[in-house]
Amino acid sequence: MGNGGEKVSWKRVLILAGAVIAFTIGSGFATGQEIIQYYTAYGVQSLLVILVFAVAFLYYNFNFAKAGAEQKFERGNDVYKYFCGKYVGTFCDYYSTLFCYMSFFVMIGGAASTLHQEYDLPTWVGGVILAVLAILTVVGGLNSLVDAIGIVGPVIVVLCIAIGLITCIRDGGNIAAGLDIIEQGAYEGAKAGETMKNAGANWLISGLSYAGFVLLWFASFTAALGSKNKKKDLNYGIIGGTIAVCVAIGLIAFAQIANVNTGANGTYIWNADIPNLILATKIWKPFSAIFAIVVFAGIYTTAVPLLYNPVSRFAKEGTPRFKILTVVLGVAGLIVGLFLPFRVLVNIIYVLNGYVGAVLILFMIWKNIKDFRNKKKA
Repeated sequence: MGNGGEKVSWKRVLILAGAVIAFTIGSGFATGQEIIQYYTAYGVQSLLVILVFAVAFLYYNFNFAKAGAEQKFERGNDVYKYFCGKYVGTFCDYYSTLFCYMSFFVMIGGAASTLHQEYDLPTWVGGVILAVLAILTVVGGLNSLVDAIGIVGPVIVVLCIAIGLITCIRDGGNIAAGLDIIEQGAYEGAKAGETMKNAGANWLISGLSYAGFVLLWFASFTAALGSKNKKKDLNYGIIGGTIAVCVAIGLIAFAQIANVNTGANGTYIWNADIPNLILATKIWKPFSAIFAIVVFAGIYTTAVPLLYNPVSRFAKEGTPRFKILTVVLGVAGLIVGLFLPFRVLVNIIYVLNGYVGAVLILFMIWKNIKDFRNKKKA
């Protein structure tokens, strides 16, 4: 990991911060659905959700980086066994694979909703297009995907921050009214008992849940980075990426709050599958059509590794078994993703896995305490 006097490569810090941002801000963030359920739904307490997420995110990523540097894991997923022991760690290892596949369902739903909401296409069109593209890409290998992610990831980040910033500057005077609407549940077009979906009973649970489901994405990734980068470079990269992500979350959340009842024909920010498209439309109508394509591209670049992960776990890349399994899992994911509404998929799958990730944080804290005690005894 290097020593305390090592020089910092700021170019490398920026690259690592960019990787953290790209992994965190994916399709769910770009659509705005994650932000609605984990942040916006809690009104002004969304700031507390951001704080909980930031603290937990920094804590476990520093731990993953340190473990990766010291242990030099053969497989990134071995980090689960390191923190949770053989049996619980093995469970988490397989569960993270299952989580990736379940997240693929969410991508199908997101693709279907994006094209339906913006272009009024039948909901199955976007799902089928995404499933076909993902299956073909996984069957053909992942090399070409790297370049696509490198282009689409930063574009999504810039556009999301731009939408949030422009909306907050223009509609900042509506934030107080939006907070009142959320507190009173006075949502436009809401039927009896209908309200904005949220990720947990309160802001604390929501923050831990969000940090928890992101943890399952970062465990093996950050552990691998820890074994290949200098300590200071990676730590500064993690801090920089976390700050950028939290600023982006805050901007989008308050942009949504200021426009919580904005929309038409029964689709408003508070109940839309893709709320960020409504914000984009309000800025400039043609912009939403462009943004929808970018969101779809982001969903694609996220969906491919989510499908690749479970397939590669049970079959060797390039083999007939690998190709058959890719088609089978891809089609099965398409069916599930189209069967359940996008908002429901996010609410069930992401929130459930967020709680599992939160439990992993407890195991990590316990191991840190044990290591600290052993160090004092030694």
